[in-house]
Amino acid sequence: MPNSPSQSTNSAPAAATRERILDSAASVLAERGYHATSIDEVAGRSGVSKGGFYFHFPSKEAMTVALVESLSDKLVRRVERAMGAEPQPDLRLAIAMHALVRTFARQRTLATVVLVNVVGQGKSLDKRLIPLRERFAGLIQRELEGAVRAGVIAPLDTGLASRVWLGALHEVLLHWLTNAGAPPVERVVDDLGAMLFRGVGIPAERFALAGGVDGA
Repeated sequence: MPNSPSQSTNSAPAAATRERILDSAASVLAERGYHATSIDEVAGRSGVSKGGFYFHFPSKEAMTVALVESLSDKLVRRVERAMGAEPQPDLRLAIAMHALVRTFARQRTLATVVLVNVVGQGKSLDKRLIPLRERFAGLIQRELEGAVRAGVIAPLDTGLASRVWLGALHEVLLHWLTNAGAPPVERVVDDLGAMLFRGVGIPAERFALAGGVDGA
């Protein structure tokens, strides 16, 4: 049954408050890390009472999972928008990698939360984040499968390859985030992409062709 006008009116402020809480949570988590983040501070920064916080999230863990889900949704949409209608599978893969790296480079807070401050904070939380990692691995796998179907690369275990690619991206981004002397990640991605492309039999120069595309 469709929502009544009053239900729609009531839900809009609640959704806005929820987003405000998540925005504040992203800032606090990036600054303090998971364990040092307190519900009191998140509520205070977002301008809601502690009771208002609990109306939207039953716990800090639930808030954190909701935040990472929201950030992941935005990342996937940006990557898919960047790939657009590009028909060539290898260029789609290169565009996706560039879009992801550029998004993190421009939004360091987002990168810090997703890649550093909510991982390894306990088995329960880590377990709830597994489907989100699988989502990104699945995106890479679909594009690799498209490349196999198009004859761009030889048949291979696309599931394994997608995890290798995701792991390599994660390590490069993590090094950039946690080492002050690390070169700009946008500079490193070209070398990384060339290595990954060669690993599945795509000429390295094909990765460079996507470097100027910016749909992030």
